[in-house]
Amino acid sequence: MHPQTDAEAQLATAMTRYADGDAGAFQPIWRALAGLVRARGMQWLGGREAAADDLVQQTFLKVHRNRHRYQPGAPVTPWVMTIARNLATDMLRKQGRRKEALTPEGLLPEVARPEADTFETRATAEWVRDALAQLPEGQRQVVELHKLQGQSFDEVAQRLGIQAGAARVRAHRAYARLRSLLTAPAPQSEPTAAAA
Repeated sequence: MHPQTDAEAQLATAMTRYADGDAGAFQPIWRALAGLVRARGMQWLGGREAAADDLVQQTFLKVHRNRHRYQPGAPVTPWVMTIARNLATDMLRKQGRRKEALTPEGLLPEVARPEADTFETRATAEWVRDALAQLPEGQRQVVELHKLQGQSFDEVAQRLGIQAGAARVRAHRAYARLRSLLTAPAPQSEPTAAAA
């Protein structure tokens, strides 16, 4: 077991209880993370409040449906935020696939760039890349192989020449560090001349 912040340790305890069937343990998880999911949703979804609110609901519904998959003692914040980010990406993809309808004048509407390519989304991706770059090399390699390339811990361990348990330890430490880096306030960018 590795040291966690008191808040994250309390979340892990609540999530373990919730996964074991204690419905009352959901409230502290919601109180701790709903605001963070909404704030990140606003960034990821181009500042659309209704979409961010929908993201919060979908995220916690998915947490509820997948509570049996939670590994007791594992950090809760990165798990929930990964669910939220994946759902936000799906929302943006679906939006990009919508068929355009003709305007009342019988014209095609102006085609907007997909929101997945907005400045805010690119800035968030850069923020995540910067956070990854701050990890020690061994931790960064594990995150890249496991989370970004989808390899199992056994595959990661084999690739790096370490034990699977060591890969899990590195991942746990990396996610704790990423959580602290990414839960800090997002960097604010100056408006561009075009936006002014």
